[in-house]
Amino acid sequence: MFRSIAIILTFFSLWLSGFFSEPSQQFLAFVLIFSVGILHGSNDLSIIAKSGDGSNLKQITYMVGTYIGTVIAASSLFYVLPQVALIVFILLSAYHFGEQHWNCIEWGPRNKSPWFFSLYGLSILLLLFYLNMDETNAVIAALTGISVPPSIAIYGFIATAVVWLAMALNDVLKDPKLLLKLLYELFLVLVFAIVFKTATLIWAFAIYFIYWHSIPSMLEQLKFLYGNASWRAFLRYMRSAGLIWIISLASLLIVYYLIRDKDDIFIPLFFAFLGAITFAHTVIMSKMFHSQNE
Repeated sequence: MFRSIAIILTFFSLWLSGFFSEPSQQFLAFVLIFSVGILHGSNDLSIIAKSGDGSNLKQITYMVGTYIGTVIAASSLFYVLPQVALIVFILLSAYHFGEQHWNCIEWGPRNKSPWFFSLYGLSILLLLFYLNMDETNAVIAALTGISVPPSIAIYGFIATAVVWLAMALNDVLKDPKLLLKLLYELFLVLVFAIVFKTATLIWAFAIYFIYWHSIPSMLEQLKFLYGNASWRAFLRYMRSAGLIWIISLASLLIVYYLIRDKDDIFIPLFFAFLGAITFAHTVIMSKMFHSQNE
């Protein structure tokens, strides 16, 4: 199971943190995000076609148009109302991360619970923000012009963590066999906390985003699109997603080259880019999971 590999990769990456300066950690983080991270969201159009009626060209055209329109609208929102866009981005990311995480676990009664997904994902993000508050505020200030008191992050983490844990414990009371899974999840939260506290914001985000979200997401996409997660299926995935991935990667690399000496500009732009594609990607992936669970 990939989760065992993910733990090894997580601690290995954390160990590497002790040998690299902050700029080097940031470089490694962007390498992972630009490669695996962007790739995992580059096959949305294939998922749209698979989730809908593959023979209905009009429906697929409508869904693709809606997808592109959502990305454009999200990009515009970051420009016109950055504070609103950031809040929506965080909430959607929380739901998306939680949905991916818990669908892989096959928790059962909560596998279709948006509140459960959102509370878990938000608790992880707030933990990341709180343990890297200065860097987080630098990004938020660059995007919105405001800063967030640390108390909001820590109290938000406690509140969301308590509620999702209470929901999980309620499930355990109904099905005691879930207890070991819950204990393992609490262990993972501790692992994430160690990573978030030790690494820089970007490196910590990359470790979580790649090992605990992007790769598991691609494995689920392979099963959904091709019926299995084999290397042959991955090559088909690459052929399908390759063009969009290359275009996205090239665009980001051009922007990075133009402002490579201005981290205070590039990092906020990078998160705005992630936010814009997350809006549409979250909807597509949720549709995929609903199709799998039906």
